[in-house]
Amino acid sequence: MGVCHSENSKKKNKDKEKDKERQEINGDSTKLKSANNRFNQLNAQYDINIINTSNNQEIKYTIKSDQILSQILKNAYNYNPKSDFTLEFENSKVINTNKKDEEFGYLIKEVFGNDIPEKINMKYTYKGLDITENEIQAYKDNNKIIGSAIMDINESFGIITYEISSKKISSYKYKISEYPSLNTFNNFTAYCNARNCLYLSGGENEQTNDLDKTSVKYNDFCFIDLTNLTNDKLNINELPSLNEPRTWHSMIFIPNKYIFIVGGSNTKSVELYDIDEKKLTKDSELNEIRGETSLCLVNNTYLYAFFGFVLHQEYNNNIERCNLLKEQRKWEYVNYQVKEGLDLNLSFFGVIYLKENEILLIGENDANNNEKRYDYHYSIEQNEEEKEIIKEYDSELKENSIVFKEKFFQPIEDNKFLNIPSVIGESIRIYIFDNGKINIVDNQEEK
Repeated sequence: MGVCHSENSKKKNKDKEKDKERQEINGDSTKLKSANNRFNQLNAQYDINIINTSNNQEIKYTIKSDQILSQILKNAYNYNPKSDFTLEFENSKVINTNKKDEEFGYLIKEVFGNDIPEKINMKYTYKGLDITENEIQAYKDNNKIIGSAIMDINESFGIITYEISSKKISSYKYKISEYPSLNTFNNFTAYCNARNCLYLSGGENEQTNDLDKTSVKYNDFCFIDLTNLTNDKLNINELPSLNEPRTWHSMIFIPNKYIFIVGGSNTKSVELYDIDEKKLTKDSELNEIRGETSLCLVNNTYLYAFFGFVLHQEYNNNIERCNLLKEQRKWEYVNYQVKEGLDLNLSFFGVIYLKENEILLIGENDANNNEKRYDYHYSIEQNEEEKEIIKEYDSELKENSIVFKEKFFQPIEDNKFLNIPSVIGESIRIYIFDNGKINIVDNQEEK
């Protein structure tokens, strides 16, 4: 679908309209007088007060009439041009995002007509999600301990933790018979780390390849505090039930307070949990069903959903993204090209967000069963008119059959990222991406 160029087209059309208007008034004295008054007004300056409603911060400016609104807001509040906003004036008139590329003089004329006050007061209200500016640093600040759930052991529920400062690996095991609320959590459950807690949601009672047989899907949602774990007792904190039962779905924490619950094998819906407000809402909807899609926040703006699968059918080989800075969030397809003829039948792989335009996709086997594993480097072009590019990447990780249930590698230090994949047997393995390659830390010395 690509990036929409409608804003540029609008600006060009506006310029054409202005030129046409200037041409039409030649020879008409009435129009000429009116036009001269109008264009004299547009050479004016205005004293304005802008109040940011999110923090009541007030900024005073002297603005020239030919300044563009988006540039004014960028100077005042570091406004991101991809975000939504409203400006409300004392006369209750409102202008919004659609006017961001307009000259301020035209907007003020539109709001006040000929009765423009000496000082213009307006309130700026940002409409999108409150996302931390430095996302990688925000992940490091929010997560000092990382956890992983072990849900494939008979009659037991396990948790593995990794303390970032001490590098200590710990494991805990609990009998499901003693914690009935754990009955619904299994390999079809999704989880993510947020603020030193492990959040879990959904699942199903059984896996079936029989298209005529229906499994029961769950809408349970809870969190476990990783800083207060003991083998003697497990505190499970129940949260509002999901709006829709789901399985094979994905979750991601967006600093400093959001958890997105995305898709699954049975739904395209996306839910949003606000940790501070303790509120779960329906947020948006994917264009396609995606089982086990891999998620990543990019440039403090877009939530990307990479690939995934459609149950009983095939792998999903496209990518979607959603602008989280919008008031009404919608998912769009991303144009990309693949180098070197790679086959992108991907799921259960991990995502490492290196910087604003570089993402690594780690941990996938060859889709054609050639007993070779692939990693991928995903490059987002700075010029959004260009396509994103995917090419092969060598992480020096030679193991096959790696399943990352939580897809996102947590930033823990500069150029260092961590993930705990699904556990096989008694082995506990921590995967740390450090300056270009994967190091595996296990629990052998802990035994």
